[in-house]
Amino acid sequence: MTFPTHRAKLALAAWLETHTAFRLSVHARNLTDALDELDTSPQPISYLTQFISLKRYFNRVILGILAMAFVLGLIAVPPAFATSQSSQVNIFWLFIVLLGFHALNLTLWFATMLATMNSRYENKGVLLSALIFINKKVSKHSHLSEESTSAYLHWQCPTHANKWLVSSLSHGAWGCYLLAGWIMTLLLLLTNQVNFVWETTLLSDDAFIQLTQTLNQIPAWFGIALPNQLDILASRVDLLSQNASTRQHWANFLLASIMIYGVLPRLVFLLLSIGMYHFKRATQPLSTQERMIKNRYSQQEKQSRVIVDSDHQASPISSGKNHNAHVSTLDDNAFSEHWALFEWSTPTPDYLRSARSVAILNSREEQEQFLNRSSQAPIYILVNGEQSPDRGSRRFFAKISPSYSSVTLVIFGGENARFLEDWQRLARETPMPFTHIIQKD
Repeated sequence: MTFPTHRAKLALAAWLETHTAFRLSVHARNLTDALDELDTSPQPISYLTQFISLKRYFNRVILGILAMAFVLGLIAVPPAFATSQSSQVNIFWLFIVLLGFHALNLTLWFATMLATMNSRYENKGVLLSALIFINKKVSKHSHLSEESTSAYLHWQCPTHANKWLVSSLSHGAWGCYLLAGWIMTLLLLLTNQVNFVWETTLLSDDAFIQLTQTLNQIPAWFGIALPNQLDILASRVDLLSQNASTRQHWANFLLASIMIYGVLPRLVFLLLSIGMYHFKRATQPLSTQERMIKNRYSQQEKQSRVIVDSDHQASPISSGKNHNAHVSTLDDNAFSEHWALFEWSTPTPDYLRSARSVAILNSREEQEQFLNRSSQAPIYILVNGEQSPDRGSRRFFAKISPSYSSVTLVIFGGENARFLEDWQRLARETPMPFTHIIQKD
């Protein structure tokens, strides 16, 4: 499928709207037209062009890793075939070099997948971390923006699918290593005549015969001529006579074992990991910001704003105390200032299209980042009067005064909002100027 897909554009746009000043056009007819903004902003290199470049770099780095694994496989085999004058190759040593570490890695992979089956935390692993590091360095060298790189890596390496991405990289690299080892083994066997021998101190002869016959079972399904019991006994290291048939059987056994127990399992697990990676990404629920963007263009409602002067609300909010000093009025000039949407789950109101900036404060990380910044400019925080303030809301507004000297709480929903008085009470306790605003279709 051609990159970027519609879902990829939505995810990239959502990340940019959350972490940068980028905003999709509010005048677009639908979401598809709105996402075209990625192809025109910023100039001279648009976000979409940068994303395509980053995807190309990411793929090239993966190909580089696979090529390196292939070269290592070619290099690893010749030393194992070093026979000097004896022309004897230890079959045990060949299996350790070509399949031993592969089997160990595969066992560790199974154990890791079982251990992290129900874990919500997913580690990137050394291989993926190195891949991300290289991609960042390449993108920096190519003068791509840091925001574009972070947005792309957030899309390419989602937390819920990381272990399958790491698995696909690992299986791909090991598959290339084993395939290269199989090719080099075939070339060496075609151009050299060697005697396959075995020797052991701890194991008995019967144990080695049983092990070899067990490994013979699957290759035998394909009708391959494999070493029988006489071939195995004739290959004892202290026996010098070994006929051509025995050598041929051992060569078939070695090549078939590398392919069946090495290359093919890695190919199967590679395809499984890639499939699970794409499945996890396809079934991932939309993030809050992605839902907001979709709702923004799917509901295409014409909105008009009505400002409720605080003087008309003095009687219902007063409770025998003079709280009106904290009530502010809101005029049209306010909509050209900075705004923040606190725990906001509906589309951004149209009347904020002229705002200097609109920040989304839905997650704890976004709220902490907002509190860590400071500004002397007026800022308005819009809350939903239909949602009750909780302890987290009270902690947030209690910490906001040291960072922002001119902040106003704007309660959305009008006089009949379900939790209007709760938000007003919270504003008085902070203390913070407040007003409320209603919206009509």
